[in-house]
Amino acid sequence: MIPFSSWLAIVHLSIREALRQRLWVLFAVAAAAVMVVGLSLGAVDGANKLKLAVVAITAAISFVVVLLAVLVGSGQVRRDLDARVAFLLFAKPMPRLSYLLGRWSGVQIILLAGIISLSLVGTGMIWATFKQVPTIYAVTVPIEWIELSALGEAVPIADGTTRKTLSGQPGNGVRWTLHNLPTDEQAYAGGGLDLLLRCQVRSVDYGLNIEECLVQVSATSGVAGTTPRLLTLAADSPYGQGTDGALAGDGQVVLRHRDQLRNDYTVDYARLKLTRDSVSSTGTSVVQITRLDSRAQLIVTRTNSLKVARPGGSLAANLMRGGLVLLASAAMLTAWTLFIGTLSNLGVTLLAGLTMFFAGSALWTIQDTLTYEKLSVPAQRTLQLAQFLLPDFERFQVAANLAAGQSIGWGVVLNAWMYFGVYTAIFLGMAWVALVRKEL
Repeated sequence: MIPFSSWLAIVHLSIREALRQRLWVLFAVAAAAVMVVGLSLGAVDGANKLKLAVVAITAAISFVVVLLAVLVGSGQVRRDLDARVAFLLFAKPMPRLSYLLGRWSGVQIILLAGIISLSLVGTGMIWATFKQVPTIYAVTVPIEWIELSALGEAVPIADGTTRKTLSGQPGNGVRWTLHNLPTDEQAYAGGGLDLLLRCQVRSVDYGLNIEECLVQVSATSGVAGTTPRLLTLAADSPYGQGTDGALAGDGQVVLRHRDQLRNDYTVDYARLKLTRDSVSSTGTSVVQITRLDSRAQLIVTRTNSLKVARPGGSLAANLMRGGLVLLASAAMLTAWTLFIGTLSNLGVTLLAGLTMFFAGSALWTIQDTLTYEKLSVPAQRTLQLAQFLLPDFERFQVAANLAAGQSIGWGVVLNAWMYFGVYTAIFLGMAWVALVRKEL
């Protein structure tokens, strides 16, 4: 049992100490840096200005959150231990767990206030600079898919297959099934939901350079007896109308090559309109893409080639939810440095915190080393253990997703706190054991 009054007293003390040390100045400097970046984006081409502004805001939030997560809690603990304040605190008596949780909670409250402030400042900067804010989309991805032959035969796709290559005679394609689409008429105002389509396009003859393919896209509600409806391109679709000045025919789309690194919802996906009559009363729709060009082959993926997008909330709200994802990783860093701070001095604690962050941000190097390098057995076992034990700070791509127009949902926030929460609980437990065993 954790005495609430003791925990609350330490939380209050932690916040007061942080204010007395003027840690808010760091947030003010970060906000000023964001404003300067916004003013300097005039030399950037129009399509990338908003992206860079969003990345700058997210980077500023991440930098401040990580730095304070490493410094504040551990610095307060070390000061209590070195100045013998802990003798007075634990003589009250105060439970050591209440003390640690109070210090940890105080840091998180400080960081949360900073995240909210920087999110609002960043959104204001974007509006003041560009007189608009990026459109953020929430998407629904297909759960089921089947392959269609040129003769119209449905060919089941093996479980676990994530990509298919469509080549050979034209007329073949893929049929996706989407669930949980909105069923109210208001959601389809303005012509319908945005259906986003992106594929890789390659030439059947490798001697030719073909990166466009003519396709036909249709949709039906999936109810027996309903006729598929040809979908039309949205007026603001970034591509798909045609090539070399020639327009595609009715119900046809010219897909351009877009690899897996091109994932910006606003420029990398052809945009079509999915109307209400193509969605069943239970929110199901079946979308089919048919290849019409024999010279090009299509490479389609299960969840990345086709998505249905709808408004995903304001930029400020998504920045704050993205900040909560970053706060989850910061909570783990705070717990880690609290543990190290009970054992060693502030310099070692700072080094341990930054080492944990940089190592967890570079797990891809360990994966590449294990994949491509010929290692000795001890080295291979060590890297495999590090890959298993280290937290992955790049697991949730907040900056990249927001720059691409992808919303940060509450589900992502929950997953982040569940993932980093396990590490946080372990490190707080280790800090409690270290503090209990320490002679005070």
